[in-house]
Amino acid sequence: MNILHTETLKKWGGQQNRVLMESIGLQQRGHRIVIACHRGSVLAGKAKAAGLRVYEMNMSKRFYVPNILKLIRVIKTDKIDIVSTHSSVDSWTGGIAAKLTNTKLVRFRHNLYTIRRGPLAKFIYAIPDKIIAISPVIKDLLTRYGINDDKLLTICSSVDIKRFDAGVEDIRKEMNLPEDVLVIGNTSSFVEAKGQEYLMQAFNIIGRTVPCILLFAGRVSDEKKNRMIIHIDNDLRDRVMFIGHRDDIPRVVKVFDVFVFASWVEGLGTSLIEAMTMGRTVAVSDIPTFRDFVEDGNTGLFFKVKDPKAIAEKVISLLKDKQMRERLGRNARAAALERFSYDRMTDRTEAMYREVLNAS
Repeated sequence: MNILHTETLKKWGGQQNRVLMESIGLQQRGHRIVIACHRGSVLAGKAKAAGLRVYEMNMSKRFYVPNILKLIRVIKTDKIDIVSTHSSVDSWTGGIAAKLTNTKLVRFRHNLYTIRRGPLAKFIYAIPDKIIAISPVIKDLLTRYGINDDKLLTICSSVDIKRFDAGVEDIRKEMNLPEDVLVIGNTSSFVEAKGQEYLMQAFNIIGRTVPCILLFAGRVSDEKKNRMIIHIDNDLRDRVMFIGHRDDIPRVVKVFDVFVFASWVEGLGTSLIEAMTMGRTVAVSDIPTFRDFVEDGNTGLFFKVKDPKAIAEKVISLLKDKQMRERLGRNARAAALERFSYDRMTDRTEAMYREVLNAS
């Protein structure tokens, strides 16, 4: 099969990671994968490095018509069998290009943001041959929106267990962190819904109760970093580390004694699944998305959403109890390996594409 993925966003996150992982997995199975994405995006660079064919274009609303024409040429030149779209802008350009060339169309839905009820929104969700939700809660959202079950399918994103090997060396030496210092934090992108501000506010309690470091990995501007650091009391700011975007995320995740995910809106939470795969202890917001694969007290601990005091209470209890951390970490890894296998995701995605292609 020849498959074209379209992706709008320039930054890196779970959505782009899913596109790349699926593309690599299917290309290794003999399929031809093409990616059309935003010029200069992180995905463009990673996809090229992985040996994938990449078309870079300006994925903005101002270029709807030129991009539709470009994608039509890509579909014809590369003899595309299926177009897969992932974001808002590219779902319009890629979707219309697919329909104008009579090419099969698959729409992936990665988030829980509200779907508009107008005729244009209904149109863009009506034209795909299949709509893929990356988690059960997203499928529920699409069902409530009125999309028929026969058009919907849930295929969860996954983690490459070969890359996220629990035996990898962590970054303690690189960061000059003593072996006995406790580290909390996460590797999420810095958007409001990820809830880092609540974790920072909680650190004002945590840091005064248990000596530890708060570490964030992820692309963030100096301006945003300065806005966020104000949530930390002055006397604790020297214990907060922003290490930016990293390509060695397994080494970063390995350093966490507690991986804290304070997100209050989440489609799935790839960084959380990566932490679980690495056998890290996780403390997470009590939201439906996480309840689907985290068991409170067995594979992690839940805390009340947007509640710094609740975050602090749970994290402190974990930092003070090494045996509990180790037990939860082992159980988290086992649960993640069973539920979010790379091969399972690739198998189900490949089967879905064949079904779409062979449908009348």
